[in-house]
Formats: sequence, C-alpha cells, structure tokens
Amino acid sequence: MNSLLRHERPALPKMILRGLFRRCAWCGGKGAFFTSWYGKGDRCRTCGLNWQRNLEGFELGAATMGVFITFGSIIVWMIISVLSGVALVPLLVVAGVIAVSFPIAFYPNTYTVWFGVDLFIRRPSEEDLSEAERAVQG
Repeated sequence: MNSLLRHERPALPKMILRGLFRRCAWCGGKGAFFTSWYGKGDRCRTCGLNWQRNLEGFELGAATMGVFITFGSIIVWMIISVLSGVALVPLLVVAGVIAVSFPIAFYPNTYTVWFGVDLFIRRPSEEDLSEAERAVQG
C-alpha cells in the first residue's frame, strides 16, 4: 500500500500552505496535478489522488479561492496605501493591476488551495485511495 496515501490527513493549515506553494495538499508532491501553468492532469503526479473528486462544485470552489486571494490582496494594498498616505490615482492603478494580474498569476494556486480545503472537508474514501494507488503503480 502506498504510504503517501494511507497516512493521517494533514492539518488544514498545512494543506493550505502546501496549496499556496502549488504542491499537492495531501502528499506535498511538487507541481501537484499541473502539467503546465494552465494545464491540469487528472491526478497528483506523486500520490495519484484525483484532484476533481466530483464534478459538482469543485471548479466553483477553486474560483472562490481566486476571489479570496485577489480581493484579499487588493484590500491589504488599500489599507497599506491609506495608512501610508499614497495618493488616490496610484492607489487605484496598483489595485487595478492586482485585480488583473493576480487571477492569472495565482491560477494554479487556487486549485491546489481548494484541493486542500476539499480534502479537509471530505477525507478521501477507501475507493479514492485505492484508485490513486492503482494510478501510481501503473
């Protein structure tokens, strides 16, 4: 049995941190299920766990993570700008750049972070783990 699959579920902060660094939330494998910046494989390349464990709602969860990352960054920028006295035009220009560039820059991270949240909410079933093990073995 693949030891990466049968270990205890990592803590939520650890899975989110792994996701932020574009690693598999479950095993910590580098690159997780991404084959390129926008290209996704079906499974983690290290542990074989399927990233899309059901079709209903997973994409919505990943999109929500994108909104949290982008809007959170804009809010932090605005707070820092207001407290440090940045003029309105530069504040808005930088906020606009963040609003356009962050969804592109953090696209893979939204999936890997959401994968961690999803794994925390719904631990992989024995069927998921067996399927992942078969995928890794061959």
